[in-house]
Amino acid sequence: MRTKAVICFVLGCAIFQANGTEITGAESVVPVSAQAESRDYINKSYSLQAFTGAFNTPNAEVIDYGDFAFGYSDNYYEQGRNGYKHDGFQRATDLKFGVSVLPNLEIVGRLGTRTSDCNSYVDKGCGFRDLSGSFKWQIPFIPADWFKLAVGGQDIGGAAIKSQVYYVSASKDFSLGVLGGMRTSVGVGKSDNAIGYMNGVFGSIEYQPFEFVQLVVDYDVNAVNAGVKLYTPKDWLPSGWQLSGSAQLYTSDLDNNEKDNWFGVNLTVPMGSTQPRPSSQQVAERAADQVEANQAETNQAGIKQAEANQYAQASSQSVERQAIQDKPKGDAALSKADINAFAAYLADYGFESISIGLDDSRGLVIEFENNLYNRNEDDAIAVMAKLIDKQLHTKAVLKLTNWGLVVKTVNVDFTDNRPLDIAGYETANDGNWVSRFVIDELPFAGDVNWLVKGQSNAYFTPRLIVAPALASLVGTEYGAFDYQLVMSLNAQMSLWPGALLDFRYMTDTIAHSDDFEEGKYIYNRFGIKKGIDRRLFHQAFSLPFNLFTQFSYGRIYGQSDGFLNESRWQSNNGLHRVSFLGGDFETPSATSSYGHVHNQPMLMKYRYRYSPLNWDIELTAGQYWGGDKGFTVRSLHWFDNVQVGLKYRRTKFDDIDGGEEEDFFAIGFSIPLNFSKSMTPKYGFQIRGIEQWNYYVETSLTEKNTANYIKTGFGQEPYLYHNLDQAYFNRDRY
Repeated sequence: MRTKAVICFVLGCAIFQANGTEITGAESVVPVSAQAESRDYINKSYSLQAFTGAFNTPNAEVIDYGDFAFGYSDNYYEQGRNGYKHDGFQRATDLKFGVSVLPNLEIVGRLGTRTSDCNSYVDKGCGFRDLSGSFKWQIPFIPADWFKLAVGGQDIGGAAIKSQVYYVSASKDFSLGVLGGMRTSVGVGKSDNAIGYMNGVFGSIEYQPFEFVQLVVDYDVNAVNAGVKLYTPKDWLPSGWQLSGSAQLYTSDLDNNEKDNWFGVNLTVPMGSTQPRPSSQQVAERAADQVEANQAETNQAGIKQAEANQYAQASSQSVERQAIQDKPKGDAALSKADINAFAAYLADYGFESISIGLDDSRGLVIEFENNLYNRNEDDAIAVMAKLIDKQLHTKAVLKLTNWGLVVKTVNVDFTDNRPLDIAGYETANDGNWVSRFVIDELPFAGDVNWLVKGQSNAYFTPRLIVAPALASLVGTEYGAFDYQLVMSLNAQMSLWPGALLDFRYMTDTIAHSDDFEEGKYIYNRFGIKKGIDRRLFHQAFSLPFNLFTQFSYGRIYGQSDGFLNESRWQSNNGLHRVSFLGGDFETPSATSSYGHVHNQPMLMKYRYRYSPLNWDIELTAGQYWGGDKGFTVRSLHWFDNVQVGLKYRRTKFDDIDGGEEEDFFAIGFSIPLNFSKSMTPKYGFQIRGIEQWNYYVETSLTEKNTANYIKTGFGQEPYLYHNLDQAYFNRDRY
């Protein structure tokens, strides 16, 4: 007889948001100070399934906004195939990759496999292998002191449904004073399986007497399960990190469990700040940590000596002093020697194409190219403002260039040194307050009397971008994870404003799975071939009315020759962007009577930015690289320099599958693989990492219990690393 009572005891440490603020399970019950005294903290982590919860059931908690959560467990619920649905809980490798891209929403990708590299087409006994997606949404409109309510689904869509569940779950946290805290959850689920798992009313209790221990019991409609969870104390790991382990030690249904105990490990890591991307007006002291103290100390003595020599020379030669705006700190007017010394200082620091001049109405104007702070070019503007404050003590207009074209103009002003007690301002090493600077973005087209022009020119400087290149297949009949890893060596050289030579070489394979061995079917179809796969000449133009366009000529994908045009318009506030992508390439083809085929992509894009949540929504429609027509919707979410993306695509070829449309869903990320500050190019060349490395996992969405073949070539866009968004608009963050 099944017992419908559920008891869960949960042990854990405090959960932190990405900004380090402590969250407690009974926040609505007792004040924060009382929580600390009563040890009232109730952690959350993955269940053994693909949702936050107890062992086999969900609670109403979700992954914290801005967090990435990885989970591993040694079991998987296999509900069977077609009419054969009594497999139950089996030994397996169950991997979960979850993110919270919006407040109150968790999205989890899951890979469950009985075997890792068994080929189901030729080998027997491979067992199941399933790639699935799940979601949970915590409804935000319920008062915090009532309860939490969430709706969700596991194993949504796809051809092979292994563990599909839809559910509603409610949770309530209680403070037990010095005895700790407790979370109770109850819900109802719908699941089509033979043993009744999650098909009805379920519930759980999680009791946490200490920071690092939880006792957990849940009832999943099929059975009662009990065990323990362990959490690392909050001081053991960096702020916001959490490591936990789960041990289900008892189940009342041994008939449908391959063994009577199951284990799991979970790790939660903040992806970055969830605060809105700062506008130029909001940037203040952002680069305090970017200006390395060691380098500043090393350079300071030499710079001061150079300045002293130039000042002496200027005095002896009676150099006429140049008037500029009043300075907030009351220093004397800058001389030409001051400006020359500062230009030399900036060049030695690593900035390029430095021009400094005076404007009758605006005072000091500094134009420079940044190839140092490539993760986010706003850091370069903040660093430049800090250096101006330290060396010149005056306001200035900054003009940032990329590849010789001005992409951003800002006005930098400073306040007097004074104690500040609000977040974002800090004291210097000597205890004095660092002066605040404010940055206002503004258009600037005035005439400038340039006193220094093009110092440390960025043109004809060879630059090498080194990055890994990965080809992979996840959760297919060939294997759980098939991959090929090579290195990408991308050589670039700027010739004149907007002009660039661009070559990329792919090395020999560094590591690979067995299916990516040279000569095999997977390698021939999906592998990365050694050699130069890209050789291009780019020419970009900055046009009036916020228009930018770039023409690219040459070879891409190792064998396709032709041209590509990318054009974009963006509103003044940056919220709206309209882009066009079109080209014409010839690709060799053994099946064509002409010996080649024409690839003629023609795509329009519209992007809307919701700034409060760092959220971009982009719609692409038109004809793709392969000739198929359709649309793609992207949901892009920024956490500092990390971008997490969700993509849905529907497209069709007129002559494939009878012209029927194909649907795909993908999740992935874009991250910088370089240092916060790159190698300085003052030695005549530069080697650096890549600031936008993309990796996505895609699955086709087909009817349930139908064939789920590997499908490629649908919705392919001609992607160039040197594109307008990345090269000129700070990864589309301007």
